[in-house]
Amino acid sequence: MRDSYSVKFSGFKLVNSKIFKRNYSDLCQSLKLHPYYVTGFCDGESSFIISIRPNSKIKTGWSVELIFEICLHKKDLELLKLIQQALGGVGNISKHSDKSIQLKVGSVKDLELIVNHFDKYPLITQKCADYFLFKQALELVKNKKHLTLEGIQNLINIKASVNLGLSDKLKVAFPNTVPVSRPLINEEIKDSNWLSGFISAEGCFLIVINPSKSNKIGSVVSLWFQITQHSRDEKLLKSFISYLGCGRYTPHSNRNAGNFIVQKFSDLDEKIIPFLKKYSILGIKALDFSDFCEVGELIKNKAHLTTTGLEQILTIKKRMNNNRIN
Repeated sequence: MRDSYSVKFSGFKLVNSKIFKRNYSDLCQSLKLHPYYVTGFCDGESSFIISIRPNSKIKTGWSVELIFEICLHKKDLELLKLIQQALGGVGNISKHSDKSIQLKVGSVKDLELIVNHFDKYPLITQKCADYFLFKQALELVKNKKHLTLEGIQNLINIKASVNLGLSDKLKVAFPNTVPVSRPLINEEIKDSNWLSGFISAEGCFLIVINPSKSNKIGSVVSLWFQITQHSRDEKLLKSFISYLGCGRYTPHSNRNAGNFIVQKFSDLDEKIIPFLKKYSILGIKALDFSDFCEVGELIKNKAHLTTTGLEQILTIKKRMNNNRIN
């Protein structure tokens, strides 16, 4: 336990998903997430939604709903419960699809608790701009402005600058919309727990095996740690290089995205893995990290240069990432 918060898996051997599920479920009974971990995770996985829909039963003809939402794979139910608890226990967790679940917070009273959290432990990706605009919308709703046509237009002006903006139907219905100015976010990492939360949401642990004529067993094994984000967060991704003391930034094949990548084994072994053992990631991704570390140990012991070791690494690779969640 550190500073009254516990986010470690010490003492657990994450051998397979069944053992992980049992151990993790028990562990979650005593876990308390660091608030910056929660913010980091939300920087990766949460959404601030302003929903405006036609409603003939309302005087203005439009209904307004403000929603804070986190949607995860159903295997991360325990993690979602922990996040809900850290945010004051507000909202409801429900099925989103056959493979996903969602935490949805929609009442004004509950959303005020969400706002209190992010005001104290700020978001630092460009999602923070959506949050600031969402706060403006919440103030309008709290003051009953959404019950007037002028207030609806003000909300439309805000919504036009949030997430994907307005639907075609709303653009037609509100032709005089003037999108509000979207805040520019230039925040820095204030706490390492933010980064562990963000990696829990957005990090990717990869085992890369390529053919090699110069290698006796015909294959070369390498480990990659990667975080991919929209290019609007390029500056933040580049800041990880100095914060972690390793890695590089590269544009993604998708022109609107970029990658923070660490491939050098010594950097992974001496910087990334120790960092994530100190500031643990949580959820189903902890299994990928455990497998990543296991392969790291095999590489350190030169097992990847043998046929038996390569077969063992291939077995581990086959159970990771999307192969684990199906």
